[in-house]
Amino acid sequence: MAEQVVYRHTIEGLFRSIGSRLTPQLKDKLKQAGLDLGAPIPRSTPRLVFAEALRITAQHLHPDVDTDEGFRRLGVGLIQGVEQTLLGRALVAMWPIFGPERVVIRIQESFATVNNYLKTELVTQGPAHHVLRVSECNGNPGYLRGIIEAGLTKAGARNLSVEPFDFDGHACSYRIRWTP
Repeated sequence: MAEQVVYRHTIEGLFRSIGSRLTPQLKDKLKQAGLDLGAPIPRSTPRLVFAEALRITAQHLHPDVDTDEGFRRLGVGLIQGVEQTLLGRALVAMWPIFGPERVVIRIQESFATVNNYLKTELVTQGPAHHVLRVSECNGNPGYLRGIIEAGLTKAGARNLSVEPFDFDGHACSYRIRWTP
């Protein structure tokens, strides 16, 4: 099997979303973990380096909350960062037109573009009620939870609940519900 890697645009998007909070201290910690943001980002980064970078970044940016919440906030921040780009702003502006049902279906396609290893399965259990199974959460289900929450909120989901369950250290399932 090929090495599990995260693609450059994923790394760039994550750290662009952090903006001025990407301090020299955080950059140094990331460099020690194998991610040198002072050099051109390679086409791909090993999954384990990315997972450690997520952990370090969540802990550095959100030391006042538990690990799960720190990862969740990092995921929410990623969607907020996407909106800061020209293409991202146009894409996110379309989400309310698509609505949460279509956006949740597209999550599978979106997640498939960030790396070469993530597999997803979406099971619709009724209107505004889905289970999303994800093969790899890079150490914590909170990051993807934040991305899902922020995306569906932007799409217009009301009374949204995204609850991770069956996390085994890698794979995780998310129960996703909102008011139709």
